[in-house]
Amino acid sequence: MDNQNVILRVEDLSVDFRVNRKTTLHAVRDLSFEVRQGETLGILGESGCGKSVTCMSILRLLPEKTTAFPTGRILFQDKNLLTCSYRELKEIRGKDISMIFQEPMTSLNPLFTIGDQLMEIVRVHDPHIHKADAREAAMNAIEKVRIPNPERIFASYPFTLSGGMQQRVMIAMALLNKPKLLICDEPTTALDVTIQAQVLDLMNRLKEESGTSIIFVTHDLGVISEMADRVMVMYGGRKCEEGPMTEVFSQPLHPYTKGLIGSHPNQEETRSRLVTIPGSVPSLADMPKGCPFHNRCEAAMECCKQEFPKETVIHAEHKAFCYLCGEEESNG
Repeated sequence: MDNQNVILRVEDLSVDFRVNRKTTLHAVRDLSFEVRQGETLGILGESGCGKSVTCMSILRLLPEKTTAFPTGRILFQDKNLLTCSYRELKEIRGKDISMIFQEPMTSLNPLFTIGDQLMEIVRVHDPHIHKADAREAAMNAIEKVRIPNPERIFASYPFTLSGGMQQRVMIAMALLNKPKLLICDEPTTALDVTIQAQVLDLMNRLKEESGTSIIFVTHDLGVISEMADRVMVMYGGRKCEEGPMTEVFSQPLHPYTKGLIGSHPNQEETRSRLVTIPGSVPSLADMPKGCPFHNRCEAAMECCKQEFPKETVIHAEHKAFCYLCGEEESNG
């Protein structure tokens, strides 16, 4: 693959949370992945699998006093975001890399109008811009996300808008400075199905128009199938499987991926009962040794309990971390 096509490269990232002098929780372990120009990478997994921690690490939004990165690099345009200065990071945040969060109301300031907040984002990265130009840029952003009556929305406070409208405003804010990478941390979870479909359609359209790369985090397979070009499945702070979306969904390799797909309703099938994954995601304080999924996996072997498996490349870009995949390859 052409390295010039890669906009973000995460190499062997590990993230720790220091609870006290004696206790350290390992939230992410040895995670590597890439995001390419103009593509959407979907990160899939249950709550507590490390998806949000990974995304927050990219922009170093985790509490600095209690967070450590014992290994790894996060390279954006050949700059390591884990070691760059706060000033450099401030220039990148909201300009080159933007983020949309799950709850828009927690991200919008209730004391300022939508227009004021949009104009502030413009001025942060262009302090000398004329007020009229900042207003025009803000209005264009509102119109771009297809919000009706933009003048009224510009003068409105966040709490007067519906959840779907607030999320459209968040998308407008995130895209205001034409970022190269947009990180979406479950941005449609709090929305009803109709509004969710509209927001997903909007994001796909804006991606096609601007060429922005997207990291889309969710636990919803339906959303991933609508948004992603490639999929990375996470469990217990580790990568389980990665590959093209259509291939991962049609030929899942890891037992966890198979469980997730099997538990998703399919209108074309006539199953009377859905497949379920027994147990629940372990807490960071009680993460099992070896493969973190082994205590929920019906096919687990003794080696799964001792050491995390190495990467098995099936073909092209489809890969998984599972001893069963290695056996299938050697038997085939």
